[in-house]
Amino acid sequence: MAIDYVFPNTSDIPQRGGLDERWALAEAAGCSYVEVPADLIKNRSEVAATGQDLCTFLSKQSIGILYKPAGSPSKNIPYILHTEPSLARTDGFGIGTQAPLKWYDPGWVSGFTRMIIDTSDFFGTPAAKIEIHPGDSRNSFADIARGIQVIHDEYENAFGIIPEILLENRTGQFISDGLEISQFWKYLTQNNLELAGNTGIVLDIQQLSTVTRQDFLSSFHKIPAECLKGFHIHRLHKPPKPDDGIPWKEVFEKIAGLSQDLIINPEVHHNNKVPEVIRFCKEMINQSRF
Repeated sequence: MAIDYVFPNTSDIPQRGGLDERWALAEAAGCSYVEVPADLIKNRSEVAATGQDLCTFLSKQSIGILYKPAGSPSKNIPYILHTEPSLARTDGFGIGTQAPLKWYDPGWVSGFTRMIIDTSDFFGTPAAKIEIHPGDSRNSFADIARGIQVIHDEYENAFGIIPEILLENRTGQFISDGLEISQFWKYLTQNNLELAGNTGIVLDIQQLSTVTRQDFLSSFHKIPAECLKGFHIHRLHKPPKPDDGIPWKEVFEKIAGLSQDLIINPEVHHNNKVPEVIRFCKEMINQSRF
């Protein structure tokens, strides 16, 4: 089992931006991947720059406006697209909205997939992994599975590879705790086993703690080990500490016992805190192995 670290989309990095500046930070921090946001039009400045409405799919032209092209595509910088999490947005004039994740709507899935492909095409290299979110209860496990199948098929048609799709638990969405993750994985493996090899869960430990509170460990241990292919490690987007209220010892005991390769995203807001989180993770894993 190998563990690779992801340089997160910190608030210090120009939003959207490009791969090159992220990769320089990643190499310095000892990370093997960079995280790149791939959400919908999300604020007043993006509305003004693109002429598009808030929470709409980026067009090819808008992608070219908001992102920077890779300076050296031949470097094949390994990146992870973190797609729309369905956050509340504001246009800067007091008008707020929220982009629903419509996995139940084939037209929406098509537009979502098209934007992902166009973004990767702009960078000149396919994403190594794509993170998605469940959305609200209008969606079902079957809808998520169909959406993953569409992304796999269309991405393979475009680039000749099938990207790993990682579903992230999200507070307030219909897959947010250990039981729901377990039920989703059971559905996927019983009904769409062919997807499982290139699909998994990226577990945000803080989000799980927010949802489950004192029942964290009970919920955490319901999650099948084989579905866990990534973790977001942070404490309210700051470096975690052994005594900060999350049972990190038990978390890292499970991480250390997994057999599959993993990614860990130290999801903090500031560049200079990333190495601290990586050190914390490595120390906790080493302690768990002895």
